[in-house]
Order: sequence, then C-alpha cells, then structure tokens
Amino acid sequence: MGFARIPLALLALFLTPLLSSPPVQAQQTDRIWGRVTTVAGDMHEGYIRWDVNEGSWMDQLDGSKAFSPFRFQDWWNLAHPDDRHRDRVIELAGYRITWDDDEPEFPDTHESGIRFGHLRRLTVAGDDMATLELRSGLFVDLEGGSTDLGGDLREILVTTPDGNVAKVEWEDLDEVEFFPAPPGARAVGRRLHGTVELDDDLRLVGYIAWDMRKILTSDTLNGFTSDESRRDILFDRVSAIRPTRRGAEISLIDGGSFELFDSDDVDEGNDGILVSDPGLGSVEVEWDEVDHVRLHPPGTPVGLDHFDGGERLRGTVTTTDSTELTGWIRWDGDEQYTWELLDGQNGGRSFDVEFGQIESIERYVGVTTEVEVGPTGVNVQTAPTEGATVTLRDGRILELDGSNDVDEDNDGIFLIVDGSGQSPDDEEAEWVMVKWEDFRSVRFESEGGP
Repeated sequence: MGFARIPLALLALFLTPLLSSPPVQAQQTDRIWGRVTTVAGDMHEGYIRWDVNEGSWMDQLDGSKAFSPFRFQDWWNLAHPDDRHRDRVIELAGYRITWDDDEPEFPDTHESGIRFGHLRRLTVAGDDMATLELRSGLFVDLEGGSTDLGGDLREILVTTPDGNVAKVEWEDLDEVEFFPAPPGARAVGRRLHGTVELDDDLRLVGYIAWDMRKILTSDTLNGFTSDESRRDILFDRVSAIRPTRRGAEISLIDGGSFELFDSDDVDEGNDGILVSDPGLGSVEVEWDEVDHVRLHPPGTPVGLDHFDGGERLRGTVTTTDSTELTGWIRWDGDEQYTWELLDGQNGGRSFDVEFGQIESIERYVGVTTEVEVGPTGVNVQTAPTEGATVTLRDGRILELDGSNDVDEDNDGIFLIVDGSGQSPDDEEAEWVMVKWEDFRSVRFESEGGP
C-alpha cells in the first residue's frame, strides 16, 4: 500500500490548530463536577466553572446568611428574684458571667461562605437565595452578597464529557448536584495551582484565581513585550511570575523568560490574586503585596473525599480574668460550624479562614502610630487598635483586624458550657455570652476530638 504525499504547507495548516489548542488533561479529581438542572428540565453534567473564578472543590461559594437574635433566659431573676441590679448574671457550672441588661443587637445577615467540596446539592430558593444541602446532612440558606448567587452571577459553565460547553444563567438554574467525576472523565486544562510568596515571607500554597478570573492552565496570560508585541501565553506554559517595577517577569517551563507590560494581568490594574489554600481558607492579595509566584501542580490534588460537610465548633474560651469555659461555641453570634469562615484583614490582604483550620485565636490590643511632617513640624498621632492573632493547625500565625470577627465590633462569643445538660440543637438552649472586651483567647478542638 502506498502513502500519498501531503504538501508541507497543507500539513502545517492541518497541524496548527492541534498545536495551539490547550491539551486535554487526565482526570482532574480536584475539579468541581456535578449535574446542573435548569427550570426547563434540561440537565448538563460535567466539569463546572462557577461565576468565572471557581472551579475546584477548594474554591469558595460566597453569600450572606440570615439569622435571628438569640433568646436568653433571665438567669438572674431565677437565681436572685429580689435583686434589681442592671446587669444580667449567669451562674453555671461554678462560673459567673455578666452582661448588659439590653440584649445584643444583631444584624439581619452576616457575610458567609463555604468551600464547594462541602456541598451535596444547591437548590435555587429565590431571586438571590439558595438552599445548600451539605455532606453532613445540614441544610443552610445563603443569599446574595456576592456574584456567586443571584442575578449578578456571571455564568455557570458546564463542560460535558463530549467536550461541549453549556452556559447556564442564574434565572435559568433550578439545582446543582455535586459528586465525583466518573472514571475516564477528561478535562481541558488543570485548575491553576501554585505557591504565592508575599513581601513579608508569608507563603500561600493553593489553587489560584489570577486577576480574580483566570483559573485554568488553559486560560491565557496577556501583555506586551518590550518591542510592543502582544503575547497571549497559556498558563500551562508558565512556571513563574515575578512582579517588576513596570510589569512582570515571566518564566516558562521550557526555560525561556521575558518581561510583560501594559496589561491588567501584570500591573497595578490586576484585580487581585485569590488563593484557595487547603490549610487556611481563601486569601485575596493585592498586586503590590506579591513578591513571587511559582506555578506547579499540587503535590496531592484535593478531591471531594477531603470534605465531609463539617461539624459544630467546640473549644475552651479563656476570659480576661482567667476563667475557662469549655463547650459548644458560636463565634461573633453567628459562626458555629467548622466549615464557616473567620474574616479579617492584614494590609492589602483579605482573609477568609476556615474555622476547621484554626487551632487558636487570641485577642490583642495595640497602638497604631501615624507620623505627619508638615510646615509646622512633625505631628505624631496614636490610636488604639484591636485585632486577633490566629494560629493555624499547620503552625502558621496570622495577625488579623478590620472585621467584626476579630475586633471590638464582635457581637460576642457564645457558649453552651459542658455540664449544663443542654445541646446546641435545642432551640430553647440557653447560651452564655462572653463579650469581646472580656475575651482573651480560645483554643478549638480538632474535628473528631481534642
């Protein structure tokens, strides 16, 4: 049998699309997989890219959680009916806790969020509300407050096994079931992953959303070179990115390097770098905070088997007078599960720390100093500041402030103290409150035990 000769020009035309297309990767166990059902009854099953910048089980679904103020029993009147002191007092298990007579004023909603891996099902429950069924069996309602839920959702993309991409808008969505990808499923591009080193030697290792929207190795990094040529480079080819004074130095896997300029991907126009760090939570970092980024696959991809829907928070709270209270915890009047998030700031970084990754929190009171040099001389102003030192289970230590979770706006640390005979599942349970100004520290029990 003979072989026909193909002209080189024609062969080049045939091969060019194959060489320039993103490679099809092996099964990606860390990518979100599920079945999306529309209100019209259409079903699309495949790899899911949610609101542009979420695509792995470690990524975070953001929203707000509504709740009602807690009901407190009047322990003081029961124990001392003739006393008319202004403060309420609880005497429980040998401890004495007081608080102002007026009950705390809680807002209607708190910011919330959860990693996609904890979800079993999401059902649309309103214009900007969804009911989440967690892998633990718990049901949680989240409403808008981000672009992840409601009409501000940019889009849900489902890449089906045959390679087609279905686009679903919020108004067309009915529910989403989340489960592992079947054997043999293949993805175009991996979830972007790497190590982000910040200017104070803090290292974040996890899944990356570059410029808050590029999350796959099949996405492109854009910019212009010194000869004003535009470059669109697949992240799959990039090994490292280091910000420079004018843009960023790009190192390639094949060993080459060059500098890119004049693009939101590589200058102050960058909307931020979001890192989903398995041992922390998620961190949004401003461009000028980044020292160096090294892109690499995860040592062990974080699959769906890493998540279980979480469990209730337990730990020991120590007050400023060294009283120790051990029991079930509700932080800031709101967060009570290990999947929930502690919010805080540190310079140009916004942290959402998963409570299940926190070993301890310690309140601190410090002083900030501002120095102004003017025509009349040097003006030094000081002001008190409050925050918290958060120690993670992997040993990293974070100094956080700028959020009601970690400053004087905290709505209180609530407990059902061991020995009270009550359960946090009981709607009539009576919670003890430790005000932020009376709080010194808390040490959480790890999931599954002390």
